[in-house]
Amino acid sequence: MKICLDAGHFGKYNPSPIVKGYYEAEMAWKLHLLLKTELESYGCQVITTRADQTKDLEVSQRGKAAQGCDLFLSIHSNATADGATSPDYPIVYGQISGVADALAEKLANRIADVMQTKQSGRVGHRKGNNGDYYGVLRGSAAVGVPGLLIEHSFHTNERSAKWLMDESNLKQLAQAEAEVIAKHYGLQKSGADKLYRVQVGAFRIRENAEAMVRKIKEAGFEAFVTETEA
Repeated sequence: MKICLDAGHFGKYNPSPIVKGYYEAEMAWKLHLLLKTELESYGCQVITTRADQTKDLEVSQRGKAAQGCDLFLSIHSNATADGATSPDYPIVYGQISGVADALAEKLANRIADVMQTKQSGRVGHRKGNNGDYYGVLRGSAAVGVPGLLIEHSFHTNERSAKWLMDESNLKQLAQAEAEVIAKHYGLQKSGADKLYRVQVGAFRIRENAEAMVRKIKEAGFEAFVTETEA
């Protein structure tokens, strides 16, 4: 499976008005790299829309960068337009086609659980004059790739902004989101179906080999002798 990740915004874009030092762009950059690592552990091929956090790109072009992928995800935190500080919930915006709504709902619910937000997770859609309101979703739709824009609650909420500044929390989010995506698409962690054999030693005299087996069994482990050509 091939996934395109987009870190919403660039540089020090969108500072929190109530938590000093929080920038949406910096959080999104850190989280999308952590999510990339987690998704790769499930065998996914993951590309990103930019290699440089300081580089600005036109929004629809970021969505179109997902061409040839199976899924596009844009990482964000939200903000209220009126300065309200009480909203505290994740919302996952899907394309107006609804093509990825099932995954959007699963992600919204899991993010709310991990972040312990005050309100439940939600799924949303916004229609613009030329299709999807959000340029990244409009761009990914244009190249036929299901896309989601994930708002990790509000950086206008003090609790959530502080939570998102903790990198250990971001790692939890990345693990949880990758797990949801993997389960949705039926993916397993690389190497999950493998077994690893442990060999203690090789002996020319069988009695020595059998003596070693007895020691291993006395230690509580199963062991046996096999013959191979020297």
